[in-house]
Amino acid sequence: MSERDSAGYYKILRLKRNAGAEEIKQNYRELAKKWHPDYNKSTEAMEIFQKISVAHDILSDGKKRLTYDLACLAHGEENFPDIFALKIYTDRHGREDISLRQIKIEEQQGWIFGEKKTSKNLISSEKEAEKEYFKSSIKNWLLGWWTLKGFVENIRIIKRNYKGVAGDKEDNLRLYVHNALAYEQEGKYAQAMACATWARHFANTEDKQVLDRFIKQLPQVKTITIRPWNDKKLKGIQLLFPIMLGLMIIGGIIMKRADILEGYYLMRGDEIDYYQQVRMTGGNSVDDMVVAKILNINSDLSSSRMLYHVKSGYSVRVMYGPSDAFDQIMILANKATVRVTGISPDKAWYRIMLDNGDMGFVRTEFLEKGIGAEIPEDSKIFERN
Repeated sequence: MSERDSAGYYKILRLKRNAGAEEIKQNYRELAKKWHPDYNKSTEAMEIFQKISVAHDILSDGKKRLTYDLACLAHGEENFPDIFALKIYTDRHGREDISLRQIKIEEQQGWIFGEKKTSKNLISSEKEAEKEYFKSSIKNWLLGWWTLKGFVENIRIIKRNYKGVAGDKEDNLRLYVHNALAYEQEGKYAQAMACATWARHFANTEDKQVLDRFIKQLPQVKTITIRPWNDKKLKGIQLLFPIMLGLMIIGGIIMKRADILEGYYLMRGDEIDYYQQVRMTGGNSVDDMVVAKILNINSDLSSSRMLYHVKSGYSVRVMYGPSDAFDQIMILANKATVRVTGISPDKAWYRIMLDNGDMGFVRTEFLEKGIGAEIPEDSKIFERN
């Protein structure tokens, strides 16, 4: 018996799918005689005789038989449709598209005491598939890891979604064969031929023979082709969220290590020693003692990147060195703008450039990034183009 015989027409007439016209006629006569209600008085005779008649009506007509054979490629026994009134499958917005594909997307959402898995079989356009894969990727990467068992299963789901962008061969065979028939019934022969031709990619040898018969009997029209989907892009979309998340984490680590200053401006090998003069009690002996170090920060004077200002509501002392033990140079007013050129290893002191080009030191807690008060025209902290 035929493997694809969804309505059972070949089975009721005891035929194989490649049965010839004479065999169909002979088997019908024998079975009709056996089950005709005039001769068979069993309670099921009428029902069986009607099935035999319907099967003979379909299989004895070449056009109807071809339609039935194709419909059996597209639909199983359950919910077998009216094969002579098929509706064209459209995308999720009701638009016709000969490049539709059936995709399967799995999702997992973690709960405190377990996980909830769902699976979606969707007929989608490529653009719709891109959105669905991206949304599902975010859900799986964010919500699928609550338990050890869920962690392992979520990895499998993500892997299956990634590998499965081309869709199941059988599902897509059904989709394209259905639409080939539906387009043909609406007189859209170019679309019907395109779908039937594309369906051959998913068909076995026997099924290809049926599709070839269908293509051969279509009217000659201008050929249109189905554009293949970009499967690499669909796979890449599923990696966008983890890549973005990874970059955010790396960026956070870099910003944390660099503190307020951007780390690539900090040249840690360029250290400067700061000295204080020490006089020995009871004599004239004089010596110098290292009291602090500073790390240089290279900064282009034409860039505003390393411009900082005194926090609102504060004024701050500017010292000759990175310590309160050094003498005071001046007082910086509220919101005064300066350029940061260095930082102490403990990040407690900034070395700053003042408007006149002199260097001094202020505590980091009193400065915040950005321009505060307007920079004077003759200031040396910023070169205007």
